[in-house]
Amino acid sequence: MSVINDTLKALELRGGRGAMPQPVNASAKPAPRRRFSPLWLLPPLLAAALWAWWPTLSHAWRAVPQLALSAETVPQASVEVSGAAISAPTVAEETASGDTASKAPAETLAPAASTEVTEAATTPAEAVADPAPAPAQPEPSAAPAPAEASTAPDTAAREVVAPVAAEPMPDPKPKPAPKPAPQVLAIQPSALSAEEQAQRLWQRAGEEADPEPLLEEALSLAPNLHEARLELLGLQGQRGSVDDQLMAAARAYPDQAGYPLLAAQQSLARGETELAGQWLDWSTRLTPDPQWRAKRAALAQQLGRLALAKDDYLALLKAEPQRGAWWLGLGYARDSERDLGGAKSAYRQALESDDLSAAAQAFARERLTLLERR
Repeated sequence: MSVINDTLKALELRGGRGAMPQPVNASAKPAPRRRFSPLWLLPPLLAAALWAWWPTLSHAWRAVPQLALSAETVPQASVEVSGAAISAPTVAEETASGDTASKAPAETLAPAASTEVTEAATTPAEAVADPAPAPAQPEPSAAPAPAEASTAPDTAAREVVAPVAAEPMPDPKPKPAPKPAPQVLAIQPSALSAEEQAQRLWQRAGEEADPEPLLEEALSLAPNLHEARLELLGLQGQRGSVDDQLMAAARAYPDQAGYPLLAAQQSLARGETELAGQWLDWSTRLTPDPQWRAKRAALAQQLGRLALAKDDYLALLKAEPQRGAWWLGLGYARDSERDLGGAKSAYRQALESDDLSAAAQAFARERLTLLERR
């Protein structure tokens, strides 16, 4: 090591090649220091403020179309009031305590940004209101009260912008309430058949003072409802002759004995005994139901057809042997034929029944007394 050191020292003394450079103490002036400019802080501060106020700015930007639309119906006075309400935070910032000076630069730039947004929001309303005065409209009951200014500028700006965007302007012409849709009555189809409906109409006709309309309606539903047609023709026959209708019905329904018997009954009531006898002869070829068989037996007695009357009463007694009316009719038919024994037996049977009227009982008792004296 000492050899190396000696060699190095020799080289330094010689100042030859490879000698170590010696420091030179130059008395040069130091380079001037650049002054720090605060403008370099402006871009990052603006970026930070934009990032912090982006929700408020986007909310205010969305409120601009609503303010432009509402300015068409809001009077000028309401625009001036809302402008005063928006400029209130600026006065509060100027009169605030010195604490705002110690805030960070980002906080001092936030109110200016919010004020520019609110001014931009109110500009469309003023532009719409300036060209032509709005028509006279009722003044609003109460203008929106300005938000209370707080010491924090960002809180005041949010309180001002939020009510303008959130509160919708009242509609001067309320829309009329929609009229309720008219109720439509749904007619349910009847579960009854046409024949059943006709039967009900026929039954109701017996309870009406004027049953003819119901009888006609019943026949329109069921033309084969012969009881209704016979009742209708009977009512019409009281006002005049219905022989043509009866003849047409008797030919249309040749198995129905009610039509010729009704014609015979009406003819006898008008005093036309010969015509009544012809209608009665027509009915002898048919077998009527019990109701019309009893009427035929009575007509036969009145027209002197005693054999026909006796046969009809015997047929009725086979179906109802305790019916006093049939016994009384049979007794009268036998009495007219001078069958005294058969007449007395029939009269006794009639008096033993309990369905005879007082007049019928008196007649049967009187005839029985006379026959027993003979």
